[in-house]
Amino acid sequence: MSKEVEWSSIHGKGEIVCTCDQCYDEERIGFEDGYPNFKAAQAELKGIGWASRKIDNEWYDFCSEQCYYDYIKENK
Repeated sequence: MSKEVEWSSIHGKGEIVCTCDQCYDEERIGFEDGYPNFKAAQAELKGIGWASRKIDNEWYDFCSEQCYYDYIKENK
């Protein structure tokens, strides 16, 4: 999985960092209410064209469908 939490120096703030498993593009989604909301972040990512796919029982994140297809072409 390619989502990580980066905490701010201020308690309860941070960002969920999503990295494309093909081209390594990043999208950052901030939070300020004490904990990261991965479900909301996933919905936001989907809204801007990101896709999560389960490949061989592992979850991968892609910034576009094209990156997903390129990943499959190169790795499967």
